[in-house]
Amino acid sequence: MSLTPHTLVTDTLLVDVIAGDAEAIHRLIALNPVFAVLLDPDHRNAMVGQIRLGEAARVAEVPFDSLCAVLKGKPVETAGNQPVVPAAATPSDWFEQAESQSAPHLDVRPLLASGQDPFAQVMSASAKVPSGGFLVVDAPFDPAPLRRVLAGKGFTSLGRQMGPGHWRICWRREEPAPVEVEESPMPARGPEPWKADDGTHIDVRGLQPPEPMTRVLDLIDQGGFDNLVLHHDREPVLLYPMLAERGWSCLSAENLEGEVRIRLARESS
Repeated sequence: MSLTPHTLVTDTLLVDVIAGDAEAIHRLIALNPVFAVLLDPDHRNAMVGQIRLGEAARVAEVPFDSLCAVLKGKPVETAGNQPVVPAAATPSDWFEQAESQSAPHLDVRPLLASGQDPFAQVMSASAKVPSGGFLVVDAPFDPAPLRRVLAGKGFTSLGRQMGPGHWRICWRREEPAPVEVEESPMPARGPEPWKADDGTHIDVRGLQPPEPMTRVLDLIDQGGFDNLVLHHDREPVLLYPMLAERGWSCLSAENLEGEVRIRLARESS
């Protein structure tokens, strides 16, 4: 198989580089077994479509150039299994503050080991963190894509490697900055759903991934309707397997000016 033709930069999406290249996936798994979990289609990890190459290098704990070499099929010298020296705690650091406040503490390692996706649990827990509050998560790797997503929700994070295959991340929700709201003569539809003759509608355009996916799945999980019209920036191919698990299917996807309009329906039992 030919080597990837992509120009590899830190913001390149990993899925774009490895699409249809089973050998590249095997090389990544050989580099770090954590990719066996992240890239397994049966696990359907919500973040897999959003992992950037720079973040993948952090997950694999290798330099960016080494990751690129692996993707291109070039030999890479690895440092082997070196002992990990846990980071020393400092007085009054975030981890101590989180513990003193009895902040939520999730260990997602068992979920990932069993093939489950902990994304929904982490997002649910983060939604309950007040300004100035903390959330602590134990993971088998540095969850760089998740840290980016929560940064977009007002969190700052600090990571600490506790040992081999054990990272602890502490998030702190920052005080929101004042936002000036400009008046609009025609307020646009937001992410809140609304009812119409052809079913329930939700507009997720402009939201940063994976927010569109989580908004749709949360709405479907609430129930109370059988037809959903989704207004999206693009066709959400990663969403379809998760809809199928919930007994929903896609009826049509129309490319219209400024949006892709997807009609979804609950399958009859």
